[in-house]
Amino acid sequence: MMKKIILPPLAFFLLTLGACRPDNPSPNPTFPLVDTTVNNLDYGDDPLQKLNLALPGFRNGQTPLVMIVHGGGWVTGDKSEFQFLSNGLKQRGFAVANVNYRLSTNNPDNYKMQLDDLDSAIQYCFRKATYYTFSNQKIYLVGHSAGGHLSLALSYTRNGSGKIKAVASLAGPTDLFAMAYYNNVVYGTVLTTYLGIPLLPVTSTSEQRYKSCSPQYQATSTAPATIFFHGALDPIVNPDQSSTLHSRLGVLGVDRRLISYPLTFHDWWTDNVKVTNTLDELKSWYLAHP
Repeated sequence: MMKKIILPPLAFFLLTLGACRPDNPSPNPTFPLVDTTVNNLDYGDDPLQKLNLALPGFRNGQTPLVMIVHGGGWVTGDKSEFQFLSNGLKQRGFAVANVNYRLSTNNPDNYKMQLDDLDSAIQYCFRKATYYTFSNQKIYLVGHSAGGHLSLALSYTRNGSGKIKAVASLAGPTDLFAMAYYNNVVYGTVLTTYLGIPLLPVTSTSEQRYKSCSPQYQATSTAPATIFFHGALDPIVNPDQSSTLHSRLGVLGVDRRLISYPLTFHDWWTDNVKVTNTLDELKSWYLAHP
């Protein structure tokens, strides 16, 4: 007579669970291929480390990613100000990360903190690329004002992987050491807090600090292709902040372009013709640098 085998309850449960498991489990789920924007994704623990991810419905695994960096003198500003830019780039076929970052306070190194945030946002997006369906092999940057400065600085100093293919600066400061820029009523005070040291009186320490945080002095022959947009009458960031770096990139052999808008101040967001031109030029520039 055969002996009846009595399984312990836990063993019976595990055996039953294994019998119910399909031979071909479903692949990892992905986000629906719809035209949408997913708001306030956390790329870090700080309340300001959030991004909006705009996704065109016709995207695929080769769809390029663009990151938008807002301005505000490093001390203010919000990604919501550039929803129009995010929507416009999405309509032109890009996945778009519109990013907030920690703002300048009395931290030991605000400059490094903000570059770290942008780095973290990029790495977060690359980790999520398969789920949301876009490429994690390349990225393009665009920033306005202080966001232009940060976009350039990140592209010139933290692109060891080569995945930043091109960068755009919309009226961004490029030379924080420039006396004309530092003496601006607003930015003299802001930069002292931002960089942790006043420029004046100029010492070897202050000169090195201001230059080391300036794209004008960070640029090398390996810098990614750079396009500048600037209002010809900008009273906040003098147009020569773009034209001087544009010239330097030419000497270095870096592909670059400068677009100047006549009779235009620090931004041109209420001018639909200029906004459309900026979006179209960005698309052309990015697609020309795959």
